[in-house]
Amino acid sequence: MVRLLVLGLLSRKPMSGYEIQQFLQLSHTEKWANILPGSIYHALKKMEKEELVEVQAVKHTGHRSKAIYGITPAGKEEYRRRLKETLRTPSVALPIAFYIALSYLDDLPREEVKAALDEQIARVEAERNLWLTGKAAKEEAWPLPEVIQAAFASAREHFEVHLRFLRTLRRLLDTEPKPLVDFPLDEIGRD
Repeated sequence: MVRLLVLGLLSRKPMSGYEIQQFLQLSHTEKWANILPGSIYHALKKMEKEELVEVQAVKHTGHRSKAIYGITPAGKEEYRRRLKETLRTPSVALPIAFYIALSYLDDLPREEVKAALDEQIARVEAERNLWLTGKAAKEEAWPLPEVIQAAFASAREHFEVHLRFLRTLRRLLDTEPKPLVDFPLDEIGRD
């Protein structure tokens, strides 16, 4: 994802690693995409070795110098390949491990399960709020294209659907008798 992001930005204009970082911070992209600042510089160095990007200039300011990177023809090709691949790859990630864990809810005390769900609800709400903060920051910085607005609406719906699901589970823990999940394992192996 970092490579696609960096190549995409460099396809627009040559930039330094610092400028890429500034864009990510301004747009809050580094938070919701979970991109660490060092990963930008690492990606630039690695892609420079692979001849996907190149240093087009070195600017000196005081005692510091910064490399301005541009995308190469091979980088443009790699960018288009990654972009197409990302767009055609299904991107709905279901919480499979969580679904499996639901089958074994009764193996923990109800209070522990409730506490774990409460913690997840708080984390998902915080993540959703981070997305909303990012959207507000982007809207403040520049007008959001319809495509980006649709992406934010989709993300918000994903968060809301998962939060409704978690709250339903939490309610069931208070209202449903034990066991919540009862597998008919005695039926397995009978001839």
